[in-house]
Amino acid sequence: MKLLLKWLILLPLLKKIAKGFWWISKPFHPLFSFINRLWQPLSPFSKNIVFGLLITLLLIGLRHGQWVSELEDLSVDWMMTLYRGDLVKDNTPPFVILDIDDDTYRAWGEPFFTPRDKLLKLIQFAVQALPKVIIVDIAIDKQPHQAEGLHPDDLALQQYLAEYEKTHCSESDCPAILLTRTFRLPKGMKPFDPNSSPYYLAQRPTFLDKIVMRSPHIYWASTQFEREHDRLLRRWNLWIPTCTQKVSDIIPSMPLLTATLLVEENKSGILPCSCRLRHHLNYFLPNCRKSPQKWTSEALRHKPTKFVVSKDLVFDLRPTRLSRRMLYTIPWYVTEGKTLPSVSGGRDLLTIMSANKILNKSSSDKPLRDSVTIIGGSYIEGRDWHATPLGWMPGMLVLVNSIQSLLQYGILQPPSTWWILLFATILIMLTSWLLIQYGQLWGAIYSSFIIIALIPLSFVLFKYGIWLSFAIPWAAVQLRQIFDF
Repeated sequence: MKLLLKWLILLPLLKKIAKGFWWISKPFHPLFSFINRLWQPLSPFSKNIVFGLLITLLLIGLRHGQWVSELEDLSVDWMMTLYRGDLVKDNTPPFVILDIDDDTYRAWGEPFFTPRDKLLKLIQFAVQALPKVIIVDIAIDKQPHQAEGLHPDDLALQQYLAEYEKTHCSESDCPAILLTRTFRLPKGMKPFDPNSSPYYLAQRPTFLDKIVMRSPHIYWASTQFEREHDRLLRRWNLWIPTCTQKVSDIIPSMPLLTATLLVEENKSGILPCSCRLRHHLNYFLPNCRKSPQKWTSEALRHKPTKFVVSKDLVFDLRPTRLSRRMLYTIPWYVTEGKTLPSVSGGRDLLTIMSANKILNKSSSDKPLRDSVTIIGGSYIEGRDWHATPLGWMPGMLVLVNSIQSLLQYGILQPPSTWWILLFATILIMLTSWLLIQYGQLWGAIYSSFIIIALIPLSFVLFKYGIWLSFAIPWAAVQLRQIFDF
């Protein structure tokens, strides 16, 4: 009875709305009639091509819209599941993770903080093996202690890093050490307050600030990634602008800084890559007296944005949504019977070593040589697990994938609009011919195989989900065949 009453109320309302639309569109009736006279004489083949191209043009115009962007993300996510463990380039370094796993965490007594004495031993183990870069994916803040000053374990770590240049870098090459910089809200700022004005994050002070400031081989870097509406990590931030006690600074992201340090420095006398990166980022130092939105819209327009790491890797320091996209290729859980590809020399692309076994001296440091070594934790209590297009993985493997994405694929760039139109036109013509030649059922089946064949081709050519721009016009042609209008 209630449903009948609703229909009795809604039906007159819908009739009035339809009548209103008819009156609003009345001035355009001659135009619609003219278009209909042009449309009706066309053959089904021509109608398919016109309709498919109109959909393609609409998608190109809405490329940066939320709906198209989300569908594009889903297409790239699906392709990544197909291309996980893709073959790597010749210059790709191996990755080694020194993992504080669940067994290690329990063996250490389930501490609230990562024990600094254990962390120091892991750093020493890594330094002695001479990797290319050491990444410490652990927040290094001051531990609570009853007495004044630092905890003895903090003091030991501080002293080791203070003497790092003298003891390891003075007579031979030494690996760069990248420490994780943590941030906090500015003083007086309330979290998630919709009425608060835009702000810059502040750097959390640590007992290593002065040491890092003086060292040319120890750096701070950010591990912040952008979480999408579906809670997946797909994008990384190039750098984080900060205002700490009204002092402006720029913290580069871990992937950006790592990729920069891995590039061989030119011996012709120019500045090293890391110094050039700092020089470029200084142009983007925030004005702590202005809000981020006003500063971004006004001051960034005339600043140099191109940072050339190598001929294959060029960063735009004002990135787009696409250029910040990561291509995950290394899952945490590998399907049974499958293995990850090897790098040059036959070494494994990824090696995971238990921190507890390392400290018990039951692991060799040989895999770390010339690798990118990451010290982090996969123990569940650390809450550093994240949902990604390849499933759940700890934060340290997110870093591995982001660095590997830069080294393997570089910065993702969209193809030319003319290339999109050209490929879409060819696909639409072929699909329309198949539908007319073989009928609705077999034509749809054959054209589906064409779409599947184009997925790896588009991935290889453009390295992003361009195939979606083909699939939607193809679906539009299918619908036009079903509903003849």
